[in-house]
Amino acid sequence: MMEIMIKDKLRTLRQQKNVTQEALANHLGITAQSVGKWERGEGFPDITLLPKLALYFDVTVDELLCVDRARIDETIEGYIAESKVYKHTGENAKNLALWEKAYAEFPNDCRVMLQLMYAINRDGEYPCQPEKAERIIALGESILQKSTDTKQREDAIQVLCYTCKGNDNEKALQYADMGGSFYVTRDDLRSYVLEGEEGVKQCQEYLMSLIQSAAMTAPQIATKGNFSPEETIEAHRFSIDIYKRLFSDGNVGFYANYISQHYRCIALLYAELGDAAHTLEALKENCYYSVTEATLQDMNYTAPMINRVQHKQADTLKNYTGNCCNISLKTLEAKRFDFVRDTEEFRKIVAELKRYAE
Repeated sequence: MMEIMIKDKLRTLRQQKNVTQEALANHLGITAQSVGKWERGEGFPDITLLPKLALYFDVTVDELLCVDRARIDETIEGYIAESKVYKHTGENAKNLALWEKAYAEFPNDCRVMLQLMYAINRDGEYPCQPEKAERIIALGESILQKSTDTKQREDAIQVLCYTCKGNDNEKALQYADMGGSFYVTRDDLRSYVLEGEEGVKQCQEYLMSLIQSAAMTAPQIATKGNFSPEETIEAHRFSIDIYKRLFSDGNVGFYANYISQHYRCIALLYAELGDAAHTLEALKENCYYSVTEATLQDMNYTAPMINRVQHKQADTLKNYTGNCCNISLKTLEAKRFDFVRDTEEFRKIVAELKRYAE
């Protein structure tokens, strides 16, 4: 990483001073080819040349070597590693405090600003509270002005769009229109270009992303209009069906989390209809997938269309403490389930969820 920093720093300093590689080489008493290699990262200046280089560009040797930049990067990487632990355990308050501290230390670093945007509204409140939204928008706009990193800008746009939805839908649409087209995406193009095992894995990961997008979009349809409970149930069942088609051998891994969510929604809708049999059936399915998520370990997916994809538990992020069983138990407290609460099936479901809840 040090060599990469130096090559970029040398090129920047030379261009700022408006001198050619040949002019710099003549000053140092070396060949222009040597300077070219340094700037391509194919070589490194001899240590005896560093003071002369620093003097020529009117910088310190530390600045030339990007020592301060390296220290900053190391510190921010440490914050990112610590944040990953908090996001894995769902400790939102600790994660926010961490990035507030980082922002106080590095207020102009786009990486820090982006992580603070995520942390401020990690609870996913809708609509976002106005005071939170104001800070997120200010941070996001700053990133869009400063950053040339495509992924960084895309992430900021996504958070800005989610933040404005419900507060300022016109502004949310403006941010939405800044996103890329569904038909021209990084993942789609990489799936097209890569070959062999690398290409297979890329295609499988992309397919999982497409299924996830479709499964999340289907229930949204029902929220946009005056859909009946039955129609909304169908939207959730569509999502479950495409998950199960992808995970054709039943090994759903991490996606048990999403399937359990859909069954919770279905149970609530059947309870609204007063349909005891279907309510309990949906609660049993929710219980099964909640326990699957709660007991999940590192694993390989085994269904034919995704058998090159792995799940690593340490990489999972959430905005709540506990696991799916905790969420399901909280859902079951709703008065809507009172009409089945005294049944043996309901009591068994509660007992099973409590067994695996954190």
